[in-house]
Amino acid sequence: MTRIAATLVVAVLVVVASALSGLIPSVGLFNGVWADDEGKAGREERGQTMSLDQVPPPVKATIERESAGGQVTGISQAREGGEAAYAVRIAKDGQKTTMYVKSDGTVLNRSEADDDDDD
Repeated sequence: MTRIAATLVVAVLVVVASALSGLIPSVGLFNGVWADDEGKAGREERGQTMSLDQVPPPVKATIERESAGGQVTGISQAREGGEAAYAVRIAKDGQKTTMYVKSDGTVLNRSEADDDDDD
């Protein structure tokens, strides 16, 4: 009986430690990340933010072309549909748009009014 209780305690500690470290995404609220991305199709995590000068030249050209007449409000590394990409937030003509650009400059996806930037 003592061995079963000890095993249960260890199992609970492993689950709690995993949740706190972010290894269990469904309990992401423990580390400040809400697991609410189910409704966002293939969109996945965003990485560090960067400036226009830090992205590859094909990405920079696409961003400059797509944001002409507007303002780039943020760029970050991201994953879209399982592919590495750059998430680019643009404010233009009163609209806020997020587009995902592959490192070769190809636009993977665009979405309007993406307000999941709680950071």
